[in-house]
Amino acid sequence: IVVKLLSEHAEMDTAPGRLTVGILIFQDIWAIIVLAIQPDLANPQVLGILRTFAMIAVLAIVALAYAKFVMPAIFVFASRSIELMLIIALAWCFFMCCLATLPFIGLSMELASLISGVALATFPYSAEFNGKIKYIRDFFITLFFVGLGMQIPVPDFAAVGRGLLVAVVVLAVRPIGIFLVVFVLGGGHRLAAIATINLSQISEFALVICSLGMNYGHIDEDTLTILIWTFSLLAILSSYMIGFNYRIYGMMCRACRRVVGRSSIGQGDTSEQHEEGGDHVDRNIVLLGFHKIAAMLIAHFEHHEPHLLAKIHVIDFHEHIMPELRKRGVTCAYGDISSPDVLEHAHHGDVRLVISSIPDSMLRGVDNLRLLQISKQVWPQADVIVTADNPRQAHMLYEAGADYVLRMAKLCAERLHVIIADHSTHCVHHHHLGEELKLNHVFQSFRQNEQDHHLKNINV
Repeated sequence: IVVKLLSEHAEMDTAPGRLTVGILIFQDIWAIIVLAIQPDLANPQVLGILRTFAMIAVLAIVALAYAKFVMPAIFVFASRSIELMLIIALAWCFFMCCLATLPFIGLSMELASLISGVALATFPYSAEFNGKIKYIRDFFITLFFVGLGMQIPVPDFAAVGRGLLVAVVVLAVRPIGIFLVVFVLGGGHRLAAIATINLSQISEFALVICSLGMNYGHIDEDTLTILIWTFSLLAILSSYMIGFNYRIYGMMCRACRRVVGRSSIGQGDTSEQHEEGGDHVDRNIVLLGFHKIAAMLIAHFEHHEPHLLAKIHVIDFHEHIMPELRKRGVTCAYGDISSPDVLEHAHHGDVRLVISSIPDSMLRGVDNLRLLQISKQVWPQADVIVTADNPRQAHMLYEAGADYVLRMAKLCAERLHVIIADHSTHCVHHHHLGEELKLNHVFQSFRQNEQDHHLKNINV
């Protein structure tokens, strides 16, 4: 559920999203271990447990051997049809599940499916599989919740109350298990808090393990009922918390500032603010967020106007881009661009121009209108450039005080207008001269002007 929600909100490639998925993978590794030893928990025997782990190793070797030596040739042959590749991949996963349940192997289908998924992830087609399989995944998730709902008995106060109590305990323990660990390891409280919010529910593997445990006689039905209620309550809650995780984080920050003081929270969000030069007196151009347009802008400055790099300061929360920026002479600060207090601490000096080049569709927890208002509040003398997705939004931003509004569709249309007008002019000229209408040189001139292979772009 968490991965599905992160994917729907386009947060899989963000730092909190990657950390969330990493923690889930770590949980899955431990789930493999628990699923392996669970059948022998009632009567644990060292030889039986060792045999189970040996069979897991054999199954993993078979899966990875198939993935390396057999399946690539099959997928190359079937690559003309995405649907055929998808069917073959699913058939192979079901084959691995059936192989695991043979009497002389004796592993669970859940464990085999996890190993099959890991093997499939090694293929270059994994992104395509994920894109196609999500509809089947959503279908089975629906059936999973239908089956889950059918297991819930007639609600009574005792069962719901116990489930609610366990849910409260889970939410209380999560900051200790996730936030504290990430923060101590240097991840910053923003990354730690959002990852904690994303992981506010219990894993689906808990239900699988408890369901198998009831079949093995390890727990009774009442325990499974309490866990089902806990999972249901937290699943509903987390689906909203992930959608509003950045807003929740903002409210938590404001509450903490009132309790412990404004400056400490602001400085905590900008751990990278004190560069080698201390203050940023000459850095009077501030980029709020760093994405594709900002990366191309820096590359153009580096090639055509390198002296302007000494005037640019970037504020963003993606730490992996900062070493590359510093190599190019651009200072940067780690911080939340949606917080006025953070922006005050993220730049020390006179700001003349503020640029937000990321459209609202890519922003999380804030939009360009809010960034415009914050920029005018923090740097009232600065000119502000923001980005709009449509004319209505652009008009609203101009009404709110924007000095210029970027619109990608408008800029592309203006460029096409120039190309078409130039092409039409050459058509008329060649027609009057009676020459053959071969106008490749028109496009060639534009291509030469727009060649950017010489630009050292930054991957974002």
